Amino acid sequence: MDKFIQQEFKALIKNGWLTQKEAEVFESNQDIADCISSCTSPSKENIFRALKSLSINDVKVVILGKDPYPNPKDAHGLAFSSDNPSTPDSLKNIFKAIDKAFGSNLFHKSQNNLSNWVKEGTLLLNTGLTYSKVEDKSLDKKSLNLLQARVQNKHMKIWKPFVKLIIKKILSITDRPVVMMLWGNDAHNIVFSNIYDKEFKLKAHTRNCIIIPNTKIMLLQTSHPSPLSVNRGGDFPDTAPKHFLECDKHLGKDKINWINL
Repeated sequence: MDKFIQQEFKALIKNGWLTQKEAEVFESNQDIADCISSCTSPSKENIFRALKSLSINDVKVVILGKDPYPNPKDAHGLAFSSDNPSTPDSLKNIFKAIDKAFGSNLFHKSQNNLSNWVKEGTLLLNTGLTYSKVEDKSLDKKSLNLLQARVQNKHMKIWKPFVKLIIKKILSITDRPVVMMLWGNDAHNIVFSNIYDKEFKLKAHTRNCIIIPNTKIMLLQTSHPSPLSVNRGGDFPDTAPKHFLECDKHLGKDKINWINL
């Protein structure tokens, strides 16, 4: 496993996400090693796929979610993307938002792999990179769900310093417009934890389009597209279509072709 981790971080150094010194720190982190070894979704080879697929120099848009799909048939290392012909429910809501914004027909197609977005400069990242399914037949459903939540919360906590560093690197981009689409409170919070302007920090969770002072980085915050969030009154269905349009406006000629899958 140590050799595997070293090879993965070597690729992240090449893409500008980590320095050699930073990589060495995370390589020696036993908690991260444990997350990787216990990961059931995505496959271990795909845990760092989002960062291996895109150099920091090519990032135009960041879509930041929470954690991987629990079903390993859905997750393949790019947040919200899937190789499964059956569209995951969160992705259905994303497609609905895009269709509403652009008059497209993604919702009724079975192409769920978002790799073309990556090729155009979209980083599809989660705030936690691994999911570990708990299996214990001795527990009733409620107890199993509580245990599962505890295990996954631990994974999220362990990945936080790593993802926070990645976000810090993105926030340091100064040579071009960048849009960060933050879906869910975990995404909002980890980005704003890297912002030190006290007045600007008050804009956490706002649904307005905001630009970080002295940068060309636009933040677009909404609820998570999961059915759980939407069914509880989350504003993703109404806010996300407007945000996709605002994203295009901010990027100008370098906008992403969202309907090209």
